[in-house]
Amino acid sequence: RVDLSRSQLSQDKAPEATDKPGAPIPSMRAMQEPRVQGEGRELKIRRLYQEARELQGKFIRHLKAGEPIDITPLAAVAEEMVDTMFSHGDAMLCLARIRAKDAYLMEHSMNVAILLANFGRYLGLERNVLKELTLGGLLHDVGKIMTPDAVLNKPGKLTDEEFAIMREHVVHSHDILKATTGITPTMLEVAANHHERLDGSGYPRSLQGEQLSLYTRMSAIVDVYDAVTADRVYKQGMQPTQAFRILLKGAVTHFDEGLVTRFIKCMGVYPVGTLVLLSNQRLALVMQRNELTPLKPLVKVIYHAAQRHYLEVQLLDLAKPGVSETIESTVDPKDYGITLANFV
Repeated sequence: RVDLSRSQLSQDKAPEATDKPGAPIPSMRAMQEPRVQGEGRELKIRRLYQEARELQGKFIRHLKAGEPIDITPLAAVAEEMVDTMFSHGDAMLCLARIRAKDAYLMEHSMNVAILLANFGRYLGLERNVLKELTLGGLLHDVGKIMTPDAVLNKPGKLTDEEFAIMREHVVHSHDILKATTGITPTMLEVAANHHERLDGSGYPRSLQGEQLSLYTRMSAIVDVYDAVTADRVYKQGMQPTQAFRILLKGAVTHFDEGLVTRFIKCMGVYPVGTLVLLSNQRLALVMQRNELTPLKPLVKVIYHAAQRHYLEVQLLDLAKPGVSETIESTVDPKDYGITLANFV
């Protein structure tokens, strides 16, 4: 175990905020994508997602074996992920919603990377910054390789002693990345500070207020959102709308209120990958957001809720003239025994 009082992270001064709180956020960029995406394009995005997963695994295996670390391949994938986010971001976000219960650590890091890229793009951050945030997201929890499995995968509430051990993963992540060639201050910030909170109640250094940069504030929001929406072996994940309420409840005290609002707008009223009930009792998977009319996304109709059977898959643009169907509510796919991964 690492002694927090002796760690380099605990001895370092709190980093200067990269962006002063209250400073104007860069103007939002137009992000509307083509309303229908081809199968070939989706296959390419799936391969990119899988490549990133494989490189993550390779990085971790080399760490565990004490072998030299080269982040160049991961950095290249992070750059490609950012490029893809600009051209087909909704397809990336949809993949981030589909995951397995037994692969949380890897998939959480993947999803944090995707969500940071999406959020940063929405805020108008430069591509070089987005690449650093994305790579930082991919590596932000790498220190958990040093957390005992009994604590990391415990199916229940941690004791105070176990939680103290769990908290050390942030210090481990910082120290591992600090010693890795090619890691930038922004990447370190994502790894070291994503559990810090505005009111000083976070860890490991209880930073507060202006000590938390824009990137730290973004990372905190994204990390919590993905964590609470994830299905784990011991708990069911929340629906996105429930996660939004958690973030709004923590705004001001834990999270930057303005950024929480922007994050929710960035994700959309019905985030990509959400199962919704249409007014004609069909269930549909949200495939693409609509920036102009957020209540009318592009959906994939897959199931008849009233008659309890699958339908021939159909893409439906709710914003298209003549389409009368509307969204009535979000739905938990488990209530109907639906595996969303089969429809992405």
